[in-house]
This record gives sequence, C-alpha cells and structure tokens, in this order.
Amino acid sequence: ALVIYFSRNGMNYWHGETKNLSVGNTARMAKVIQEATSADVWEIQPVHSYPFDYRQTTAEAQKEQEVDARPEIKLSMPDLAQYDLIFFGHPIWWSEMPMVARTFLDKADLSGKKIAHFCTHEGSGLSNTESDIKKSAKGAVIEKGIAIHGSSVDQAKDVLERWIQK
Repeated sequence: ALVIYFSRNGMNYWHGETKNLSVGNTARMAKVIQEATSADVWEIQPVHSYPFDYRQTTAEAQKEQEVDARPEIKLSMPDLAQYDLIFFGHPIWWSEMPMVARTFLDKADLSGKKIAHFCTHEGSGLSNTESDIKKSAKGAVIEKGIAIHGSSVDQAKDVLERWIQK
C-alpha cells in the first residue's frame, strides 16, 4: 500500500478560528493511516507553496478553481507499479479537492489500483470528490472514502482504524 496525500501546515481553520499548525490536518490523518498499515508514503508538494496565512490560501485556492489550474508538483511522480492499494488524501477547499491534488490525479496511471480516499474538511464532508476521482482514475476501483473534520483528526484514530479495516 501507498499513502499519497497533500496537506498544508501554517494557519488553518480550527473550530471557527485560525490556529498555527506545524503539521497539517491531512498530514496527521495520513500518519495514522501509515502507522496502521505500514504503507509507504508520498507527499504531494506543490512547486509554489501556499501562503502561511489561512485567508490568503483560501483566496489563492478559489482563484485556482476558477481557472481550473493544475499547479506543478515539486517531486517526480512515484512509481505506482508496485502498489495495489493507494490511500489518497487531501483537504477540502471551497468544497473541492485542492487543484494540486488534481494535478497528481491527471498525471498518475491508477488503472488497476484500489483507491481508498480520505480527506479533512470543516463542513463539506467528501463533497463531490469521489466522483471527481472516478473521472480521473479510469480503471481504478474506488472504495468508500472517509471525511474527518480537520480540527477533530487527533480524536479520530479509532474511526480511521475501523475504516482502514474495511
């Protein structure tokens, strides 16, 4: 198995306010999955980092969505040939996955893979991301995903572990 995720540290929405997180919500969720499965991990890192400030990041994310941007990824794509199961995670921004996560989906050959989708959010749940993944990951089997409130990730270990077992 391989855990592939995008996360953002810095100022994040947290119970109606913002809080400085040295490790982003989705990264913390990915760590729980990795520890429970002993999967390898690959982080989606954009060439251009998002701003530290939460409001500036959300404004940039909205602009990216408006133009259907595909921000460049910093590292070479991982070799997916050796993996059967891909845990794919990201936050939800403006009711969608960040455009840099879409960059990954556009570049990856996920045919024949099983994809277990996870995300963090503060009210959108999975939104339409599962159908978006199905459109991009042709030939992959998409498992039922899980959405956890970002500010609740640290209390969701049991819920995550039950999802992983399914």
